[in-house]
Amino acid sequence: MTIWNLLKDPPARYRTKPFWSWNDDLNKRELLRQIEEMHEAGIGGFFIHARGGLTVPYMGEQWMELIGFCIEKSQELGMEVWLYDENGWPSGYADGKLPALGHSYQQKRLSYEWAPFRQEEKMTIATYIQIEDRLHLLDQDDPRRPDFRVYYEVNPYYIDTLSKHVVSTFITMVYDAYWLRLGTKYGSAIKGIFTDEPQFGRGELPWSLELANVFESRCGYSLFEALPELFLETDNCRKTRHDYWSCVTTMFTEAYAKQVGAWCGERGWMSVGHVVDEQTLMSQVTSVGDPLCFYEHLHIPGCDWLGRSVGEDPLVPKQVSSVVRQLGKKQAMTESYGCSGWNISFQDLKRIGEWQFVHGMNLLCQHLQAYTLRGLRKRDYPPSLFYQQPWWEHYHHFNDYFARLSMLLVEGTRQAEVLLLHPISTAWVEQTGADSARIEPYHQSFAQLSRWLCQSFIEHDYGSEGMLERHGHVDGGRFVVGEASYSVVVIPPSVTLSSRTVQLLHQFILQGGMLIALEPYPRLIDGEENEDINRLIHAALKPTNTRLSIAKLISGKVPPSISVNDRWGNPIASDMVNVQTLKLGDSFLYYLVNSGDEAYSNTEITIHQKGTLSRIDLQSGDFKSVNQKTVDGGTQVVLTLYPAQSYMFRLAQSDVQCYSDPIKRLQTHLTDSHIHHLDNQWKIEEMDVNSITLDTCRYRVENGEWSTEMPLIFIQEKLLQIGSPVHMELEFSVNLAFEPTEEQKLYLVVENPEKMQIVVNGNQVESTSCGWWRDISFQKIDIGGYLTSGLNRIRLHQYFWNTPETYAAMTRASQFESEANKLTLDTEIESIYIIGDFAVNSQSGYVDDTRGVKYTDGPFVLADALQVCSLEEGLISQGLPFFAGSIRVAQTVQIQLDDGVSWYWDFASPPDATVTRLRINGADTDVFLWEPFVSNITEYLEPGENLIELELTGSCRNLLGPHHHIKGEPIKVGPDSFKDKPGWTDKDLEPNTSIYQNRYAFVPFGLSAAPRMICIPE
Repeated sequence: MTIWNLLKDPPARYRTKPFWSWNDDLNKRELLRQIEEMHEAGIGGFFIHARGGLTVPYMGEQWMELIGFCIEKSQELGMEVWLYDENGWPSGYADGKLPALGHSYQQKRLSYEWAPFRQEEKMTIATYIQIEDRLHLLDQDDPRRPDFRVYYEVNPYYIDTLSKHVVSTFITMVYDAYWLRLGTKYGSAIKGIFTDEPQFGRGELPWSLELANVFESRCGYSLFEALPELFLETDNCRKTRHDYWSCVTTMFTEAYAKQVGAWCGERGWMSVGHVVDEQTLMSQVTSVGDPLCFYEHLHIPGCDWLGRSVGEDPLVPKQVSSVVRQLGKKQAMTESYGCSGWNISFQDLKRIGEWQFVHGMNLLCQHLQAYTLRGLRKRDYPPSLFYQQPWWEHYHHFNDYFARLSMLLVEGTRQAEVLLLHPISTAWVEQTGADSARIEPYHQSFAQLSRWLCQSFIEHDYGSEGMLERHGHVDGGRFVVGEASYSVVVIPPSVTLSSRTVQLLHQFILQGGMLIALEPYPRLIDGEENEDINRLIHAALKPTNTRLSIAKLISGKVPPSISVNDRWGNPIASDMVNVQTLKLGDSFLYYLVNSGDEAYSNTEITIHQKGTLSRIDLQSGDFKSVNQKTVDGGTQVVLTLYPAQSYMFRLAQSDVQCYSDPIKRLQTHLTDSHIHHLDNQWKIEEMDVNSITLDTCRYRVENGEWSTEMPLIFIQEKLLQIGSPVHMELEFSVNLAFEPTEEQKLYLVVENPEKMQIVVNGNQVESTSCGWWRDISFQKIDIGGYLTSGLNRIRLHQYFWNTPETYAAMTRASQFESEANKLTLDTEIESIYIIGDFAVNSQSGYVDDTRGVKYTDGPFVLADALQVCSLEEGLISQGLPFFAGSIRVAQTVQIQLDDGVSWYWDFASPPDATVTRLRINGADTDVFLWEPFVSNITEYLEPGENLIELELTGSCRNLLGPHHHIKGEPIKVGPDSFKDKPGWTDKDLEPNTSIYQNRYAFVPFGLSAAPRMICIPE
């Protein structure tokens, strides 16, 4: 069986493996049902991830027993089970048990102050007296009054990750516990363990009670004497900083990554995960030192990609993929889509995934799938890409696509001839205390240089100097790192290089390798002045710092494997258009990706090698023929490169059996005679139940005075501030513009109905669920006979309480993220929903902003359900502002069919729907998830009258929000996005900005432009 034969149905190994959030009171039957849902959706496995809201004791007997049931179910279905090593994140604190062991186990960070001293003396590390312009270390019994002191602060909620003993204790508490309970019974049925965002600090300098001894052993001098140089500018400060950060990085890597990787490897499990703060040199220094050294010890290194956007520079994925290629690790996993919000589309999912994949990632871990959305869980860095979504039945298309893509990228061998040195050591020597401002220019230069290489289709890896110490050598004029070798090495703008790097580069030049240096050139070796660095730079080639001059120089040595020109013959040089070349068997693969919003019609794609070219259709697994021609010793094809579209080309030396490609490139200049315009009005054939979210109400406690109407999320905060159990009442109001009939189904949807008394218009309603809607915690209560035309009042009577332990946990949660990320409340009050057959109208109308978001002040009125609609006007303003489901509409068209003419369906611009399905004359023609939104419909049409049906499926965004964010629709969404003050997902806003706006914001649902049917003569 070859890779090509597996394209139709790739094995589980290559399939997506999401975080499965275990976040509530877990039920065996429900867990097994959710596994079946994943299997049906084409998911290959999952990471069992404890998160906030969990009520089953973490790592307890019931926890282990439920994991066992899930392993057995997954074995039955051929899926993979992966564990996750923490309750929340960052990994390492063992659900709080490890830092609770005491001071020596807890995270520490350095700080300093000049006299007079204000901080507690007991944390002092060293004191100094100033003589002239130098600080001198004082002995403990020196009677002189110090001028300067260095001390450390303690974070009691996280651990000292520089200590092998501390991390070993973490491994014992979690990893050994899993192995003893599950490993001996299930063995290889568990594939491995994910470790998430381990760190030694965030923006500050780490300290460990073991650091000074390790430093002196490694560096040969006392760290105590040199500590001020970490904060102050002195003659020798860069040497000290280089040695300090090198020592810290080594301690962290060996204590954490190396021990975790070795533990897993010894038992046949795989270690997988990523570190924190991967995005910039500035953040890497004070969090992990050198992320590439950490990746070295994981079996499947990974990265994190948050939000609904892609990056301009490729640093995050390329750092991981470089290590994977160099050390022959095969797989590189990305944890993606956290914070991207409920409205992320399939096109966005594909765009974000493929932007990372073209830069070397090849395995997808979706963040996340929530067991339930009860309470705060629905705001846990949404979305939940799971059964709650209206589009869930179509998700298998996405998972099959990425399984095929992953398999090709994993099994292929990436081709890259250029090594770009990673300048993290420059960041080390330029870090001054917590101030990283001097690093910024070097980060920007490095990122820009990598962007220029990508824009010129010069494929390259990054070289970690720490890894070069262990895996670098020169052989036959090639610079070798592990299993990869390069003919060109580029030194980015830098301050320092390591002595080993300089030694290797001298050898490289002597053997005929091409070394390129870009100014400002490094002037130090290991943080010290050394004439040898000048000799190296003198021998290097030094082009001007422009994309064209660098590309011209490198291309003279290693020409790009592919050229991509626009319709006018100009090279496309964009951050959003990238290529990856691979060797797979006797073929070459060329993976071309457009991650941007611009379409490139009539794009000339030239592969500088001869052979038979075909296109691998990743949606079907078929090989499709392309209209190729030979040019200048290469192979050329002309195609349209749509936004967020990719092509996987296969170049073989022998013929490949292909299907003809049915999608014809539409002409850009069409006359009215080619276009059949559809009617603006559509008849509604079928629709899921409509909904309204009630997120404001009045409240009172202990039969006191009623409040004014206010947002529920603020009422929750006020009730928590009381600090003791109280009886509360919530009163919601809803207006009906019709009189419900006896047979008309209307439901109230609430969470935990068994804990409340429900009164509608003065009538007590039985709190008995008649099934769930959207999420297993959203329980339906039949209120069809209780609502009436006009104003209706719904009262919920409930006891609001939280244990003293919960209040203590809330206090801890405000101190450090590890505690916040596992927080579980005993009582939560949430929005309620009414669902049924009705329309929801706003009495104040709607206003559009420039990004398509629709705003309204309300209030809302329930009216008679729609019978017809105009899709191009948008369905929000036609009664569906809170809708989370599918709607099927229809119209008939008259068509005159002629021989020799092909008909195409064209949406003209992407629909405002997550999924759009087209049916013609009762036959399914296409499901549209992403570009191109074009389909050949010739075979489905009949002479005369034709029935056209469209089914539009939305997301949970307009149901769950955030409805009131100042940005309308933020592209990074976290728990604070629903409150009133900015959290880290809104760090671009001023800290005192009021996020919460009284008006409602909805994203569009419908069609962004009128669809059309186009006839084109063959």
